[in-house]
Amino acid sequence: MTEAEKNTIKRIGKISEQVLSGIVQSIEAAVVLHDRDLKVVFVNDSFEKVFEIPAQDAIGRSPMDFLPEFDERHKEAIFSRLQNTLVTGVKSPYHEFSYCSPSGKYRQLLAISIPVFDNNREITHVMSVIHDVTRRKKLEQEAVKAAKLSSVADMAYTLAHEINNPLTGIRLGLSTLYDGLKKEENIQILDSVIKDLNRIQNTVHGFLKARKKPTHLKREKFSIIEDIIDDVLFHLSGQLDIKNIKVRRELSGGDFHILMDRDGIHRVVLNVLLNAMQAIRGEGKINISTSVSSKEEGGTEKVPLLCVSVTDSGVGIKQQNNREVFKPFYSSKPGGTGLGLSISQNIISAHSGYMTFESERGKGTTVRIYLPISPPP
Repeated sequence: MTEAEKNTIKRIGKISEQVLSGIVQSIEAAVVLHDRDLKVVFVNDSFEKVFEIPAQDAIGRSPMDFLPEFDERHKEAIFSRLQNTLVTGVKSPYHEFSYCSPSGKYRQLLAISIPVFDNNREITHVMSVIHDVTRRKKLEQEAVKAAKLSSVADMAYTLAHEINNPLTGIRLGLSTLYDGLKKEENIQILDSVIKDLNRIQNTVHGFLKARKKPTHLKREKFSIIEDIIDDVLFHLSGQLDIKNIKVRRELSGGDFHILMDRDGIHRVVLNVLLNAMQAIRGEGKINISTSVSSKEEGGTEKVPLLCVSVTDSGVGIKQQNNREVFKPFYSSKPGGTGLGLSISQNIISAHSGYMTFESERGKGTTVRIYLPISPPP
């Protein structure tokens, strides 16, 4: 072989090494190369991100030495996996384990060990490839949780439907008996029973209606929102007076239209105001305001939105729980069902809108309802 040919082969070898190094450094998984003593001889850049350990602290050391004391059993399993690959020369099965970094951050990792051979088919190194699957695991858990909640919601819907039928029969039967009663105290008792039945049936009807998406949204003027707010406040006026809660209205007005189901929006406003009242201990205040905002959609296109904001001076909740309030059955109130805001969010979503919730313990709560404004006719 001529000297020129030898130099060409050397150059090709160096180019191959550069390409291989570039590939190894570009992948998101951590790559660790061990020698026959299972001491680390190379780690890629992702190793430091996944394990939060500087490369120099790992080079020349065994995983048993440089891994933090997060779980002795996991460390032994890692070392055993590497040892088995070195002895058998066979790629290991995938090995999933929990890892707690030096900063205290927990991760779910998925690792595999691969033997590296020389030209004589002798094992010279063992390579580990470790994927951070924390986010994937979290999404899987959320999907399972969502499926369970969906099953519970379906069961609750079926139960509400079955309860509604006998309720109607009981109510009609009691109404028929009403005229046959002569004693005033019996009439009063029956009045009370019928009122309780009406409350139960209204709750069931509300649940059944909220479960269904509005089949027809009417184009309503902005003033209908003011009418709904006034209707709800009139309905709650007695309770507001008893609790000495002052309500301040700051409605912006405007000449625009919204596609909506009036009964659905009425239920949402009622739910939000009831929550605000129940959050106030003793006397307090509630501010209701409306404004027009916008959000970007489909690139730079801005969609105009009507924002209905309800702020109370109640006890509030911990900030870390703000994202939980729209989940079914979550409630910070003793005896609460945790369905009010969940149902409200479903109604607003069916209107192509959304809701936000901001609260802080001891500083009150603000709920905002966003509804898209219809383009001019």
